[in-house]
Amino acid sequence: MKRLSPRYLLLILIAAIWLVPFAFVVLTALRAQRDLIAGGVFSLSGGLRLDNFATAWNIGRFGDLFRNSTLLILVKVPLGLLISSLAAYALATMRFRFNWLVLGILLMGLAVPVHVTLLPLATLLRDLGMNDNLFSLVPPYVALGIPFQTLVFAGFFRAMPRELFEAADLDGCSEFSKYWRIAMPLARPAWLTLAIIDIVGAWNELLVALVLIGSEKWQTVPLGLLQFQGQFASRYTIVMAAILIAIAPVMAIYIFFQKYLSTEMTSGALKE
Repeated sequence: MKRLSPRYLLLILIAAIWLVPFAFVVLTALRAQRDLIAGGVFSLSGGLRLDNFATAWNIGRFGDLFRNSTLLILVKVPLGLLISSLAAYALATMRFRFNWLVLGILLMGLAVPVHVTLLPLATLLRDLGMNDNLFSLVPPYVALGIPFQTLVFAGFFRAMPRELFEAADLDGCSEFSKYWRIAMPLARPAWLTLAIIDIVGAWNELLVALVLIGSEKWQTVPLGLLQFQGQFASRYTIVMAAILIAIAPVMAIYIFFQKYLSTEMTSGALKE
């Protein structure tokens, strides 16, 4: 039998370290509370049960939370990627005065902690009458994602052969046509990568939503989880079931797109 190299043994150890807490959450969610207290997490004498998930779903109003988070993602992610890609295309392919300064100002957003923006954001959106509704989250979410997304898109656009754009100029293409018909199809790996990162980030974001959303009607999934800190905090099986329900969609998205994402990134790297 072939011996495993130290590198693979190290990777197995790292995977085990990551999986043990996740196994703790799963096994806790599948236990009865009294069995958990009596026998511990890894004792299966009481058997496994699924009714904790139904209880957590009803207590947490996850139907409403999923609807709000999904609607927010459907608006925020395409809008943010479109704005970032347009800005990156202009900065990467067009030559104009102070090009470097505009890019530098955009990238400065990477160094601004989100905590610094909370009070100005809350004040501004309140004055505009946009506070305490789901779509009040769209402007700050888009703005906070633009610096990183612009940086990634600009890198892809700069690496594209200039001959493609020169040929398009000879054919009379407008700048928008070059962006839409040439740059965007070639930047598909960047689109997919940033879309997955953006979906996961928007789904899990708590701090901005906590400041801007007060009504239960517009709560997102992370805000909904906060209610389990009160009277249900000691019901560990219900809390762990709620956590698994909350992370299930983003885990499914990542698992489904993982192979496709790896293929796209590899094909993008090998294009001449």
